[in-house]
Amino acid sequence: MTLKQLSVFIPNKPGQLANFFELLMENDIYIRSMTVAETEDYGLLLLLVDQTEKCIGILEENEILHTITNVIAIELSNNISDLYKISKALGANDINIEYLYFLVLNDHRNGIILRLNDNEKGLDILKKNDFQVID
Repeated sequence: MTLKQLSVFIPNKPGQLANFFELLMENDIYIRSMTVAETEDYGLLLLLVDQTEKCIGILEENEILHTITNVIAIELSNNISDLYKISKALGANDINIEYLYFLVLNDHRNGIILRLNDNEKGLDILKKNDFQVID
């Protein structure tokens, strides 16, 4: 199963990130996972939220530039060897990890968000290697 990740572009200026978070708070949207990158003109937020469709509507209403990308969430043990095993299993099957970032789950569990060059094939490989997919 893949999840819908929102890629949100906001102006790379002081206060814009706070304004975006305020918009989410006003609409009771909770961030489940996020990473931020920057370009000269924009901040790029990659995030998973608890109410994706509602959030998309809010972004559109406020004319905030965004895209939707399918990603995979995998639970990790507290041992870095899982990262090795995941990358080894995918690499051995010609699946490239385009990017990843961490996910903090309830009850002290961790996970990662993966964007693969072939999510469907990668998901099958991860399941066959007994990795726990998070939905």
